[in-house]
Amino acid sequence: MSSKNATQNQMLATVVKLGFPVAIQSALVAILAMADVLMVSDFGHEATAAVGIASKWHFVAIMIMAGMASANGVLVAQYWGRNDKRSAKTITQLSMIVGAKLLIPVTLVITVFSSFIMMLQTSDTAVIELGSTYLWYAFPVLILTHVVIVAESAMRSSGDAVTPLMLGGVTIIVNIALNFWLIKGGFGVPAMGVAGAALATSISRLLQVALIWGCLHYRQHWLLQVKQLDSHTRLWASYKKLAVPTTINAVLWAMGTLMYQVIFGHMGTTELAVFSMIGPFESLCYSLFFGISVACSILLGQSLGRDEFEHAFSMSKFFIKAVFVFGIVVGGLLLTSRDTILGWLNLTDEALYPLASPVMVIMCCAIWLRMLNLIIINGILRAGGDNQFCLRMDFISMWTVGLPLTAIGAFIFGFEFPVVYACMLMEEVVKLGLCFHRYLKRHWMNNLTLAAA
Repeated sequence: MSSKNATQNQMLATVVKLGFPVAIQSALVAILAMADVLMVSDFGHEATAAVGIASKWHFVAIMIMAGMASANGVLVAQYWGRNDKRSAKTITQLSMIVGAKLLIPVTLVITVFSSFIMMLQTSDTAVIELGSTYLWYAFPVLILTHVVIVAESAMRSSGDAVTPLMLGGVTIIVNIALNFWLIKGGFGVPAMGVAGAALATSISRLLQVALIWGCLHYRQHWLLQVKQLDSHTRLWASYKKLAVPTTINAVLWAMGTLMYQVIFGHMGTTELAVFSMIGPFESLCYSLFFGISVACSILLGQSLGRDEFEHAFSMSKFFIKAVFVFGIVVGGLLLTSRDTILGWLNLTDEALYPLASPVMVIMCCAIWLRMLNLIIINGILRAGGDNQFCLRMDFISMWTVGLPLTAIGAFIFGFEFPVVYACMLMEEVVKLGLCFHRYLKRHWMNNLTLAAA
């Protein structure tokens, strides 16, 4: 029993070391997204909705990067577990190059055709014009973010979660300062509103890339110093096997979240504004759990890379139990503080509060469900490369259950906004049933390094 307690204590220490910095960084990113929305909300509901839906297109593109970075992180963790730095470096470089080739044309399409794609989400001409402006001022953000995400995934998977936190924290502070200046105006700069939010993001992301490169160069980091493999055919095949389904999965999921926003956008600008303001707060709530899932994925990946399968399964059970209990506690705390939170989010006026209050109740009651799905899918199944299943599961739960139910509730039955929001969460119920059954089957317990050894 003492041995088991010692193992759990060691695991908790590692979770804190890896997961806490990731959680803090994710929380800072969510706070930044809230700051964008809250600062432009002074310019009206149209500005709030415009930032919400324009940034959603960037979110879809960022999911392409997230899929590649996720595959990169899984492989780096397993090769790091085998002390094979050359393979880890080669995988990271492949991920960086392939992602850049994909994102350049995506950026051009999103920017050049911004007015047309905004029409998919809303018919409000003011919102369309403001959203298009946002996308033009933020055109370099995607390629810069790709460099950041891939580099951070490699650093975290090799056990360094603090450096991404420190550099990301500096960037976010600069971004918020630029938001205050450019959105509101001052020091000779006129108030730019929505355009200011986008420009602040572009400048701060460029700074983050420069800080990462400078830090890696100063520390003579393995990402720069280790020589990559001369032949990477088998590594490329291994990476592609993981990255393709993961990226398709991420894009399908992001497009699904975009379609939810389309549904709420066509319910009305007020509904869209509420959804746009609740979204970043949800991300803030999930940030701590995201940190736990990243730590879980790294720990399991390193164990699987060493063929320690029973130890990996034992760790996975611990994570599931801990997240379930933690999710219930967090949901209860948020529920008792919901009116205070709505005040922070500027959702207490007579037009917004009747919609926002019941939605906040629903979100608080369902947070444990979403968090359990997050830890099982991102922290466990993907750590062992079970990405084909994750793709099928996400497609079934979102595209055949969640989205159809939400659209039917909104446009056929004409349900109120809170009821339609609840329909959206049926996706999570289906997802939990599918992914927990898969978890128990243990198909995710794979040593991925063997395929490229």
